[in-house]
Amino acid sequence: MNLSEKLIKYTSTGDSSVFNVKQQYEKVDYNVICIFLFDWLKLEHKRFLWKQEGKPTCSKPLKLDPAATFTRIIPDFIENDEVFKHSLKIDDGKLYFSDEITEEEIRIVTKMAFEFYNPESHC
Repeated sequence: MNLSEKLIKYTSTGDSSVFNVKQQYEKVDYNVICIFLFDWLKLEHKRFLWKQEGKPTCSKPLKLDPAATFTRIIPDFIENDEVFKHSLKIDDGKLYFSDEITEEEIRIVTKMAFEFYNPESHC
């Protein structure tokens, strides 16, 4: 199971046992993890597409806000869940793809997020 598959499984079922973490979190916390990661992964896929179109762009890390819930709980996911550990790392206050994940895996994960995560507009 890759990172997007794990996020999709949680989003589809609401079953937090899909995540192997030390602490139990509120449903809203799991939702925050999914939303932040889906948003970043989708943007990374868009950057890949823009680069293919010849537009000057590159992959960028997700800057972590020290006061945000996401920043507080994402280390538990990366340290204790093998899929997160394989896929992500934190360095200097930013979330990056880990050194273990291949470019091919990144393309698959970002494309899956791009295709799956399309929240409805509430405008």
